[in-house]
Amino acid sequence: MPQLPSGRRIGLSADSVFERVLAADPETLNEIRSTVHDPRDLLPLIDLVEFIPTVGAKEPGVPSATGLVAADMGSERCNWPTADQDALRDWLNSAAAEEWLEDRFDELEAALEDQED
Repeated sequence: MPQLPSGRRIGLSADSVFERVLAADPETLNEIRSTVHDPRDLLPLIDLVEFIPTVGAKEPGVPSATGLVAADMGSERCNWPTADQDALRDWLNSAAAEEWLEDRFDELEAALEDQED
């Protein structure tokens, strides 16, 4: 989870993708199968959450939806400071983020296969 220049702490969430797969709507499953071929294809589906600090907590804070997806960085949808957007894009290209995306991609492939059974 990166901390951006503004101090904002951001995390990635694939929960909504897996909720859509578990709903097993054939149209949604076909859409995901036809658009997600490698881990980077997940970026438009990965929600960004911001961790709001709580006083005295050692934890990163309470997750709060930003209404943005990872692919929104650099687009009109995102009104964050340019430095934050650049920092998050850099982090999304890091080994840690790549590994996270690969793990979610593998999980998604397994979930889609389960839906075929």
